[in-house]
Formats: sequence, structure tokens, C-alpha cells
Amino acid sequence: MRMMKFAVFTTGYKGISFLKKITSMPEFVVTYDNKERANSEHYKEIIHWCEKNNIKIYEKKHLDNIQHEIDLVDKLFVVGWQYILKNNLDKLVVFHDSYLPERRGFSPTVSALLDKSPYLGATSFLPSSDLSKGPDYGQILYRRKKEIQYPIKLKDAFDIVSQLYADMCIDILKNNPNSVTIDYDHSTFSMWRDQQDTKIDWNYDAKQILQKIYSLGYPYDGARTTYNNKVIFLQDASIEEDVTIMNRIDHVGKIFQLREGCPYVICGTGIIRITKAKDEYNKEVIFNKLRRRFS
Repeated sequence: MRMMKFAVFTTGYKGISFLKKITSMPEFVVTYDNKERANSEHYKEIIHWCEKNNIKIYEKKHLDNIQHEIDLVDKLFVVGWQYILKNNLDKLVVFHDSYLPERRGFSPTVSALLDKSPYLGATSFLPSSDLSKGPDYGQILYRRKKEIQYPIKLKDAFDIVSQLYADMCIDILKNNPNSVTIDYDHSTFSMWRDQQDTKIDWNYDAKQILQKIYSLGYPYDGARTTYNNKVIFLQDASIEEDVTIMNRIDHVGKIFQLREGCPYVICGTGIIRITKAKDEYNKEVIFNKLRRRFS
């Protein structure tokens, strides 16, 4: 049986991670730089990977001009893509990082980590042309789950998801499976996220705050807080032994002590040690003042 030819539409960290994990080479890759600070390096990595492996690469803005290339492949695998594709639906296979019909929509892995889901999910499906059905709706090829332990960082979660994607990709190319229908009546949805959603509430328990920092860290900017009247992004931290703080409710967000340039911050319950933070210009934040508060 002839090996199926395929192309990949992708961007971001999941995209480059997926490309590095697949064992067959695509005919071409379509990508774009979405101008998000954390994504630019991955866009460059995708281009470098294609050049290294002699894979043709096209920009999303040229998509309308490569129909002749699309006609020559059997499958178009879509990973981390942020735009609706209305053409060539008979060839599209979308990879979504949830166990559909769970967490349809935006940022499902972040949603799962914030909810402390016991597993991560991944699904490959044939998208429906009926947009009234909502996001991430269609006939299913494969669904996979992987149990995880907490705390877990976003990069590690994406590595797990991209491996599930790669495994499903290999199985699709090998088996060309028939699609199946699932019940979408009890779908759950993961909402789009903005800057307000990334803000830390220091009244929370230290374990919740740590997981939020981990869930929004690399390859994203990090969890947001205000320090010294400026917005900064927390990218790594640890939980430290708690102490008894009198009138604690008045002091959440305050630096309890500084050790080796790392602030120990009072939470609603527990203490967080901040080990890595960047400012809005992507420069490392230096902590050298004790009498400061995060808000």
C-alpha cells in the first residue's frame, strides 16, 4: 500500500515539538509568526527545522497560492493553528489538546492544568463544515489520554500532548482509520484567555498560585502580577515552608524575606519563593528591596 503523503499547518511550541517527534517527513509545512513574544522563537525554529530537513515551507499569507501543492497530498495535519480553514476539508485532520468533547475551544491544556485535571487529552478529528456546531466539532479518528502528576509545568504538558499528536499522526498514516461519531451533547468548553486571566490573586493558597505560575510559564510569558508599580511576569517559583503571620489577611503579597535575590511572598495560605521573573521588555527582574508588595 502506498504511503500517504501529507503536509502540516502549524505554529508555536506545540508545532515545532510535533515536527521533531514525527517519524515521517511532510511534503511541505505552512506556518506563520503570530507576533506573540513567546512564539517568535518557535516560528524561527520551524523554519530552521524545514530547511535542515529539506522540507518546503510556506507562509500562511501565501496559502491561497499553493493549491497545486495541496492537491498532491492526502492529508493536511493541523497543529496549533489559530485560524479557521474553510477549504480542502476532505483532507484536513485537526489535532486538539483535549479528549473531545471535553474542553472544546481555547487553551485546553492551560485549562486542564488550572483545574488540576488528572490527565491530559489529545484528539485527532475531521472538522465539520457546519460552523454553527461550535469549535472543535467533527468526526473522530483517535482520542488519547495521559495521566499526569502535579505540580507540572506548561512546557512539560505540551511535550506530552505533542507526543500524543505524533503517535496519532503515525497511526493515521499507517492505518488510514475510518472516522467515528461521538456524542457532543455534554460538551465542555475552554474559554479564550486575556491579560486579566493571567493575574495572580495572592489571597489564594500557595499550591494554587504555584500551579498558575507553572500553567502560564514557558512557552507563554508567565503569570502576571504588579511589583514596584510595574507589571511583571512570574515564570518559575517554588513552595517554601509556611510561617505564622499575624493579621495575615492584611499582608498577602508582601515579601516576607529575601534570600539570594529571591523574594519569599506571603500567600493566603503558604509562602511562594519566586525564582524567575521578567518585565514587559523581557528583561530579568532584580529583586533587592524587602519592603515591597506584589498585587
